[in-house]
Amino acid sequence: MKEFMSEDQVKASITYGYLMKKLWPYMKKHPWLLLSACLSVIGMALAARLLPTLIGQAIDQGLLKKDLQFVLKIAVIYLVLEVFKSILEFSFNYLFQKFGNRILFYIREDLVRHVEKLPLQFFNRTPTGRTVTRMTNDVSNLLELFKDGVIAVLIEFIVILFILVAMLLISPKLTFVVLIFTPLFLYISYKISEKIRAILRESKKKLSELNSFVAENLSGIKVVQLYNRVPRNRLRFSSYSKDYAGLTMESIKAYASMHPVINLFTALTIAGALFFGGYVSQVDGIAIGSLVAFILHTQDFIPPLREILEKYQQFQNSLTSAERVFHLMDEVEENDAEASKSSHKISGDIQLKSLSFRYSEELPLVLDQVSFQIPAGSSMAIVGRTGSGKSTLISLLQRLYQIPKDQIFLDSQSLEKYSLAELRQNVAIVQQDNFIFRGSLVENISLGDPRVSEQKALWAAAQVGYLDHLKRTGRDLHFKIEERGANLSVGERQLIAFARILAFDPQVFILDEATANIDSQSESLIQAATEKLMKGRTSLIIAHRLSTVQNCDQILVLDQGKVAELGTHHSLMEKKGLYAKMVKSGFTTSVPL
Repeated sequence: MKEFMSEDQVKASITYGYLMKKLWPYMKKHPWLLLSACLSVIGMALAARLLPTLIGQAIDQGLLKKDLQFVLKIAVIYLVLEVFKSILEFSFNYLFQKFGNRILFYIREDLVRHVEKLPLQFFNRTPTGRTVTRMTNDVSNLLELFKDGVIAVLIEFIVILFILVAMLLISPKLTFVVLIFTPLFLYISYKISEKIRAILRESKKKLSELNSFVAENLSGIKVVQLYNRVPRNRLRFSSYSKDYAGLTMESIKAYASMHPVINLFTALTIAGALFFGGYVSQVDGIAIGSLVAFILHTQDFIPPLREILEKYQQFQNSLTSAERVFHLMDEVEENDAEASKSSHKISGDIQLKSLSFRYSEELPLVLDQVSFQIPAGSSMAIVGRTGSGKSTLISLLQRLYQIPKDQIFLDSQSLEKYSLAELRQNVAIVQQDNFIFRGSLVENISLGDPRVSEQKALWAAAQVGYLDHLKRTGRDLHFKIEERGANLSVGERQLIAFARILAFDPQVFILDEATANIDSQSESLIQAATEKLMKGRTSLIIAHRLSTVQNCDQILVLDQGKVAELGTHHSLMEKKGLYAKMVKSGFTTSVPL
């Protein structure tokens, strides 16, 4: 399992251009919100730079000249400017947070819609926990792109730009001397941040593996407990947890190494401003107040630069989440390019012409040159040993996998010409293990489709015989069902699946081993429901019991993916081939194939 789970690969290094390309469609939905936030930042940065200038003027024009009236005037302006600056700080923080949450909302909505359209192959190869991690934790971390990432860096960059302009206006020479170590400092910080990003990328992968392991074992908790796998699973969890904890400690060490670098640069900058400030002021004739203002600007230069570096580190965490989220978004959805809405009502005539299929190029054929036809409204039983291709065949009829072109036809039209929505609306299946959602019974029958009213759901439940069972147990259509139907019997889950089909009224009905492992009373209800569902519909019965199979219009016998026999029950029994041998070896009214 670990080897499989380690295949959680994303782009080795996402570029900022790629990131902005992905985010721009969401950002441009609220241009005025973004513009207002940016204008608030610019106003705040301008107000912040005027404050040291006011102090310098108070020293030169007020204190040195002993003009207390001027000092009082500057103090009032300073207070007003601070209030104005605080209002602008609140404005841009609120606006950027609102902007970021709007984008997060759009991304989450698009991601959920996208994942629901992914082909079945994606879910076969991807652990559920990994997908859930990307859709929840990683999407939430994207908010840091705005709170502690791109937006924070943009704000601080604007602040630094205004500070540099203010310092250059006072003394270009002193500005150059004070900031001479900045390029070296930025280079060292960048290298440390890149190391942090690599650690975080690996940490995300380990967290995904951990979540996948937990999700899988909670789903199979009955097997885990029955076969006493708890101690072994605890050891495996401990292994995953230690790997993740080790990477977390590495990231903590990397983060910690950034602080001494920042502190050293702060000390060099302030010391340089103090040491060279006096010398340059004498040579260039800088006033004392202007020199004080310059030192204040220098002090203000350090916090935003430190903030950029710290946010850049946090930004790496968001960036690795962005890699994973947009990698998931880049997964190819089910192909519906050639589909078009049919102009006629589907009758249900099915034809296969030399259908061959394999799950991937390196695997052998699952179906090999399979050909048959089922006239609309007729029935066909498909039987065969395990691995003969029965389940694959019905999956292809629903286009759960990419089907070979022009080999499966519905009403004489190639199956890929139908939209997935139209096809699956007309082809329904009852499986042996039907999925039941948490909620009420009526919600599980209608699946939230507005076309299925409560009255129709009630009628469907009555038709399959489930309504009488509910009355006997004192329940109604609104009783609460637990997750995966935990408070229902196997037979009840099957009857709900039959009721769904009656409620949605498809033209093609597929029954896949639906009476295995249920009691005789439930079986009789399902047999009766099966007969009702088969009336007027094209029906495919997969490995069902003899009592149903022998009454089908045709019986298809599959053997290792090939058509071994095709005919009615009587003709195949007279042929004394594979089907006859299967019947004689135990295929009876009480024993499934």
